Amino acid sequence: MGQTAEADLKVRLDAIRSLGGDQAAVDAAIARNILHEELGQFEDSTLATYNLDDTTRDRLIAHARQDAAHAIMGIGTLTNEVRGLRRSISAVVVLLVVLIAVELPRYFA
Repeated sequence: MGQTAEADLKVRLDAIRSLGGDQAAVDAAIARNILHEELGQFEDSTLATYNLDDTTRDRLIAHARQDAAHAIMGIGTLTNEVRGLRRSISAVVVLLVVLIAVELPRYFA
């Protein structure tokens, strides 16, 4: 008897957390779990029958690949934005520390 999708995901997430995995590993495990559930690899999976013709199926596959590519590009853009914001925040913190260091002696003088 196989595992349910929920039980499999719980085991994988527990393993990732116990090994100190990051959010990317958690996200990948969830995505794989959803894929495997859709493919019917768990005992509680139900496979949908869509009865698509070849042209419609191929068009949907192409759109899914395009959506995945857009998602990856968006993540890359967001990652770069976050890096820039972190640098800006670090610069502001350094400037505040310098300002406090300069003004604090004048305040107590």
